[in-house]
Amino acid sequence: MRATVALFGMTALLAACGESHGPEHANANPTPVQGVAVEMEQIPVNLPVEGTVVARNRAEITTRMMARVTELSVDVGSRVREGDLLLSLGTEDIAANRAKADAAVMVATAARDEAAKHAARMDTLLAQDVVAQVQRDQAHLMLTQAESQLAMATATLREVETAGSYATIRAPFSGEIVSRYTDEGDVAAPGMPLLVLEEIGPREGRLSVPVQAAQMLNRGDTVRVTAVGGRMADAPVRIIASGADPMSKTVEVRVTLPADWSTGVSVTALIPSGTTRAITVPSSAIVRRGQLTGVRVVTDHGAALRWVRLGRSLPGGERVEILSGLNPGDEIVPDVGSEVAP
Repeated sequence: MRATVALFGMTALLAACGESHGPEHANANPTPVQGVAVEMEQIPVNLPVEGTVVARNRAEITTRMMARVTELSVDVGSRVREGDLLLSLGTEDIAANRAKADAAVMVATAARDEAAKHAARMDTLLAQDVVAQVQRDQAHLMLTQAESQLAMATATLREVETAGSYATIRAPFSGEIVSRYTDEGDVAAPGMPLLVLEEIGPREGRLSVPVQAAQMLNRGDTVRVTAVGGRMADAPVRIIASGADPMSKTVEVRVTLPADWSTGVSVTALIPSGTTRAITVPSSAIVRRGQLTGVRVVTDHGAALRWVRLGRSLPGGERVEILSGLNPGDEIVPDVGSEVAP
């Protein structure tokens, strides 16, 4: 009797184990499952291209004179308008040169006026036949020399005034200070960057696109751009350079990005570069179990889970490429979102 009971229990256990490995929803009278046949189709191929976020306008503020920084009106993060004062340089030497130039202009003006009067007198006396022609000519030569001296003095004054304008540095356009390389009291030298100003507004992604891929782009086309951290944007193409870099064989392409993207950040853009044939399925058909991904394939006994290897998501995110695990003609359950396990 005990042997009979044990044999009956073992038979029931084996039957239960067999049910756990069978097709999902399998029973004596399986319910028909509506499936969709998968097939090969043409999908776009995108070439990943690295780039950098830049401001549309960027200026390194420098000076053309050597002088001490006497006033610094901005700092990193300061927003300025076109024409706002950024910094001032010491003008002691310029003031002294300005005084010399002003004095030289005054002297040259007086000499020119006196020479003009003398030349006029010589013209009158020559008409009265009182002086010789040579005396009149010498008077006009002195007038010409005086006018030349005045022109030189005026040019020197203008040069000093121009140099003085370099001592007051103003914003060339509206924007934000993103870098500062000087402090009050520092000595500024010609060509040395003092501040960096970037325009506020839409950013640009500067991309180096291979020549063949660039030939397939047109101004106004949209490309998907992904930044560090996963932030994405559909960026319209604004500029396509007419020439290629002879060393890298790439063309500079600029796309428009949102204004709140930080400059200097690396980005990856997907550049359309033709099409290929592949199997795709709706994203809603994907079943995820931890790190594994699968789809439910229609069989004679219902729907069975089959593991697959995914490729990339197609634009819009509604379909995904299947690299392996499915064959053309297989039927899948197109929407199993409610069955996805955590």
